[in-house]
Amino acid sequence: MIYMQKVITLLCVNIVLGCLSTGLYANAQLTSDFYESMLQKDNNNEALLHLFFTKMPKGGDIHHHYDGSIYAETYLEWVDKKGWKIDKCTLRIIKEEKNKTCDLLSVSQLMKDNTLYRKLLTLWSDKDYYNYTHNQPPPDSNFFNTFAFFGAVSQEYNNLGLNILKQRAIKENVSYIETMLSRPKIYSSNYFDNNILEKYNQQLRDASSQKETDSILDEIVTTYKKTKTFTISLDSYIATVKKDHANLDDENFMIRYQTFAVRVLDPVQVFTELFSGYLAANRSPLIVGVNIVAPENNHVTLKDYTLQMRMYHYLNQRYPNVNRALHAGELTLGMVRPKDLTFHIREAREIADAQRIGHGVDISYEDHSIELLKDIKKNSVVEINFSSNEFILGVKGDKHPYLIYEKYNVPLVISTDDSGVSRNNLTDEYVILATRYHPTYKRIKEYVYNSIKYSFLEKEEKQYLIKDLDKRFLSFESEMVSFYKELLH
Repeated sequence: MIYMQKVITLLCVNIVLGCLSTGLYANAQLTSDFYESMLQKDNNNEALLHLFFTKMPKGGDIHHHYDGSIYAETYLEWVDKKGWKIDKCTLRIIKEEKNKTCDLLSVSQLMKDNTLYRKLLTLWSDKDYYNYTHNQPPPDSNFFNTFAFFGAVSQEYNNLGLNILKQRAIKENVSYIETMLSRPKIYSSNYFDNNILEKYNQQLRDASSQKETDSILDEIVTTYKKTKTFTISLDSYIATVKKDHANLDDENFMIRYQTFAVRVLDPVQVFTELFSGYLAANRSPLIVGVNIVAPENNHVTLKDYTLQMRMYHYLNQRYPNVNRALHAGELTLGMVRPKDLTFHIREAREIADAQRIGHGVDISYEDHSIELLKDIKKNSVVEINFSSNEFILGVKGDKHPYLIYEKYNVPLVISTDDSGVSRNNLTDEYVILATRYHPTYKRIKEYVYNSIKYSFLEKEEKQYLIKDLDKRFLSFESEMVSFYKELLH
């Protein structure tokens, strides 16, 4: 039996080599054969897959948070550059000594204490978080808590940080990033006194229809439109994004930005961030869409979710050319009450008209889930983020809704989410995809092209990047065929 298996294996190798030499197989098919050869049940060649996907053109990373994609070690370099200190007890950044809780350390002093330094890395990212124990916060809290640690320095060197992301992307053959960079620093408390804010917040939460919500939002918009400082702040934000973007685009790489609102804030402030984001995206070619971020299981988010979708609807009617991507359905059973799993993706589509759904993990719990799948398949796309879904939600393997979306042919893109916090990259996301779900090479290429097709770039920019992808894949597949031939010998 063993002898026969060896004979069959040798025959198969000789057949493949013959095809290689005679050119009967196209390079794409041979690359597909190479890919399939690395995937064996319970015995995947993960090391070789990592090489394969590092080399493979990956198009765009379009569910991407700027501040969560910079590594903690880089943030420490920036803290040192600013001359700021680290509080020894809390391991938070201290700009002024009056804010300390105990001794302050320079970055160089911190680095000399390896135990303390490694502890900081576990707080500023998910590093070394393998199992939940009584000494650690729950995974979702650990993930979102990291932003409070490095947040003080994250926006200090945006152009430098974006260049770091660019070089990292180029090295792993990513040609486009669409990142959630920043939001306008416009605060509702600067335009309304506390009594008026309290009134508007309560009215918005009490509104029982889109019409009632629109009427209240009209009043808020009227105030902003007639306030000069609002326009000045918006102009400043647009100018800052343009400055941060300097010298980033070239023939090998392109980057664009989403602005966003923080969904755990009071309604007027959330609307202020959405409204200013829509205005900025409507004016700046660099700002290509508006998102909404922060934990979806936060009590404020759960209370205000439908209201926030109505805010999107209100703005969509007035600025129909502004693109919308929404974090929706980043929830799972046990994280929230069952009723909160039944409508988030649906309302993101039906009310907010989201062109892209970020995560979409709770699809199987949604009311009318089959009808919702039909709608997403026709009108939207789902951004899949394997690493963060596994860490934050504990959803992986056979529990991940990728299996539903893929089976139903819903358009998908593969993204990193927060690669600095998760300490991953887009290559690794494709390795996870391949080893867990074994999609065909053809399907993988479809996801790559989707990342440009469903990006928020202008039509001409998409055409340029798609043509560039065509060339990259020709080169990649030629290289893989040569490499495969060497391995077979």
